[in-house]
Amino acid sequence: MKRKFINYIWLSFLLFISSVYLSCATTVKVKMTRPAQLDLNGAKTVAVLPFKPYSYYREHNTTIGIGRRIVLNTFYQIFEIKDPDEQLAIDTLRSQIERGLLDSPYITLVSAESVQQSMRKGTLNPADVYLTGEVSYFSVEDRKYEERKMVKPANGNQLAEYQIIKYWVREVEFNFSYQIVDSSTETVIAYNEFRCDRSSSGYESRYDLPGAYSLIESDIRSAGRRILQELQPYTIIKSITLLEVKTKDKALKERMKAADELAEDSQLAQASAEFSKIYEETGLVEAGYNAAILQEALGNFSLAEEMMLDLYNSHPDSRVAKGLSDIRYEINQAKRLKKQIKETEPSEEYLDSIEESEDLDLDF
Repeated sequence: MKRKFINYIWLSFLLFISSVYLSCATTVKVKMTRPAQLDLNGAKTVAVLPFKPYSYYREHNTTIGIGRRIVLNTFYQIFEIKDPDEQLAIDTLRSQIERGLLDSPYITLVSAESVQQSMRKGTLNPADVYLTGEVSYFSVEDRKYEERKMVKPANGNQLAEYQIIKYWVREVEFNFSYQIVDSSTETVIAYNEFRCDRSSSGYESRYDLPGAYSLIESDIRSAGRRILQELQPYTIIKSITLLEVKTKDKALKERMKAADELAEDSQLAQASAEFSKIYEETGLVEAGYNAAILQEALGNFSLAEEMMLDLYNSHPDSRVAKGLSDIRYEINQAKRLKKQIKETEPSEEYLDSIEESEDLDLDF
């Protein structure tokens, strides 16, 4: 009897867990384009200047702030980097940023060499802005520690035996600061930095320690992605969660479930229409919310705001208020994106000058 009771309790628990997972709210994932985190005043071209290694870093550089002039010639030295791991980190960061800008439909990458040449000859600078950067700190330290480890457990009157094991651990610290510089005035318009500090696992032999670069590589690539997001619009995958209905009306639950399934099958417009119909007929808040939030997922932000605002005026629910706030956030993001794209589009005068230059028959 006791065993049957325990089995009953265990079965009930499993059914409860299953019901929780089976009743999870429907979530749709949509791609959205975000504006660049920095507004570069309509910059159309950017150059990535050579990054300085740590051995060329000077402490007074930390005083560089917004609006300060920066000496660009210092970034065109021939840098000698003695540590191959630091070289790998710098090369990875710069190449990732340049590849991202090269693939961008919003901004044009120009070479650092063409910028240097224009500075030397006093000709028109091909870059509207520069990205300059330097390693402000780089350190690789191998540290040894000891750990008491049981090698033989106690047995009867015989005590357990222990041994002192020596381990090696590698610690890497890499700090990088960077600036966005206006080429027309050579002043800093944005300044930022990132820091990464990683440690390896313990190894009995120092020769088994992983390379310093391998410990920070993921941080370097992540930093490269963040810098690209500051310079240009980028794409994200956003999760939009629908509200679940809590009703004992089986027919209504079935209608909501059918609309949910449409959303799960990426038929967002049909799902929104079905939720709207349910809301109009029943006044169910969850249906009205889902209809509006799916319009956000479709990119119809004005319609989504109108629908969610009408719902909130009729049902001042905190969930609806949160949905309305999210839609308005997307509207603001879309306005910023539109402004940035418009600023970076070539002017008619620029396009005309390009066409004229192509029509010219120049013999050299």
